[in-house]
Amino acid sequence: MDARAAKASTATRNYYTLRGMSFTDYYRVLGIEKGASEAEIKKAFRSLAREYHPDANPNNPQAEEKFKEISEAYEVLSDPQKRAKYDHISSQYQASQRTGGRGAWQQQYNPQDLGDMFGGTSFGDLLSQLFGGGAGGGAGRGAGGGPGGRRTRPTPQHEPEQVYAVTISFEEAFAGATKRLALGNRKIDVSFKPGIASGQRLKIPAGFLEVTIAPHARYMRDGDHLKVSEHVPVSTMVLGGSIPVQTPSGQVQITVPPGTPSGRTLRVRGQGMPVYRDPSSRGDLYVTLYVHVPSSLSDEQRGLFEQLRSTGI
Repeated sequence: MDARAAKASTATRNYYTLRGMSFTDYYRVLGIEKGASEAEIKKAFRSLAREYHPDANPNNPQAEEKFKEISEAYEVLSDPQKRAKYDHISSQYQASQRTGGRGAWQQQYNPQDLGDMFGGTSFGDLLSQLFGGGAGGGAGRGAGGGPGGRRTRPTPQHEPEQVYAVTISFEEAFAGATKRLALGNRKIDVSFKPGIASGQRLKIPAGFLEVTIAPHARYMRDGDHLKVSEHVPVSTMVLGGSIPVQTPSGQVQITVPPGTPSGRTLRVRGQGMPVYRDPSSRGDLYVTLYVHVPSSLSDEQRGLFEQLRSTGI
């Protein structure tokens, strides 16, 4: 076994053991220093993952276990928030064990939040033991389940909050609306601010309300902006001019430059959707212009087009 493989093998077996509780040292698992950069963490993970991936070791159960440890270490250390919590909690715990202290440092953490953050990892298992969620019974514990007969407080369990669905019209999303909704056995009034978007969730007493905006026949939404198509007479596209464009809040006039090709898009500032967090501001309206080709012509119009064709236009 070469030096690098030996280092990795030793790393995956290296654990801190403190008063009967142990957790994997994620830095040693990846064979890196505690101050390693994000790039160094990613490089170490990729190297070890290639070596211990189950596909590369089909008949080696130990490689599969090492791959799981490597993946777990990377999951925690590659996430800045998890890494910071991991570093802080593990260092404080180790210090408390060296000095014989226990408990005071735990009061600054919410067990439920930490469990959610590290759920499914060996570090999460350790936290479960520390906060009374998984230490188990045994000699030395009283009827209350805690050391010396002290009663431990169980980790609070939260029921998942219900998510309800509601569909509102484009016009309601543009102007804002208040609707009375029947959710289960209760009715509630819900206000939708101008500019609300599909997929947005609103907190309500019964849980969450996920909003869907019904499609509009004319306007296509892109964030706070709107897109619309207009068919313009060929003479206006060639010579230029002004055309009326209907927006959700009224009609505006836009200028078509001379020689505008079919398919060109013009921007009309401030005529898009209201900005959800600042309804006094609005996105932009993007108008794509297409040449209107008449399906029938009068004799006079046909004659004029014939003249144009004779000039090469």
